[in-house]
Amino acid sequence: MQENTSAAALIDALRTDRAALQLWQTVAREYQGKHAEVLAPLEVTEIELKARLVFCFDHAARQKELTKAERQLVSEIAAQLGQETLFSILLDGTPAECDVERLKAVYRKHSGSDIDAEVAEEREAEAAEMAEMAASAQAQADAPAIAATFAPDALAQAEALLALGPDGLDGVAEDKLALAIPVLREQLAAVNRELAAFERDFKAEYRFDPEQPIDPADLMEDLDAEIADVRDYIGELEFELSQFVDMQQLKAWLKAMKKQLEATRRREARG
Repeated sequence: MQENTSAAALIDALRTDRAALQLWQTVAREYQGKHAEVLAPLEVTEIELKARLVFCFDHAARQKELTKAERQLVSEIAAQLGQETLFSILLDGTPAECDVERLKAVYRKHSGSDIDAEVAEEREAEAAEMAEMAASAQAQADAPAIAATFAPDALAQAEALLALGPDGLDGVAEDKLALAIPVLREQLAAVNRELAAFERDFKAEYRFDPEQPIDPADLMEDLDAEIADVRDYIGELEFELSQFVDMQQLKAWLKAMKKQLEATRRREARG
């Protein structure tokens, strides 16, 4: 009876994990297509608008019509936005058409920092993380193949039990269950390794946090939400660019922006 229970649990887990792997593979193909066709071009537009905005802030920082406090705010925003834009281009590889060297110079002027040094530091951290992931993947790849580990009759018995399902084991002899259980256990471990590797590679390709849990059933909905967010942000960037046409308009917008930043900092201070 104990062998029956163990085999049933293994079969149930193996079926569940194989279904999860199949779902990951199906959703990943759909995600890849929509990401490339819809989100990626929007991200390019976003970065190009942000670069234009950085140059506008840099120009505004030299305008005598602005107060010292306004110029300081403009400089602060130029530095922050410049860093975001350069990280997207240099680290994420977003293929935007803009003057990267000019962006670097503007960032250096307003932040006092060297973006190349910051990027090198980020890449070093990423390289260490990738090396750890590669070592883990190699260890998994070095696991012996199931077919080479077990005798043909054990493999055949495991497949027969899988076909019966967890509820179809009544009447199966204990010796047959005992023969198949090690195979089922190793098959489950192999699927778990493949599932972990697939998820790890997906996160690396699309720059998800490696520690972030992802449910593949939610991925497309999350992608649609991200696309909507980027479209909204593009609209905000276009609005912000329009504020630089008129100095009074810019001053009013900076006043509103200052209040917004102060409110954000108060929330962060409260934790």
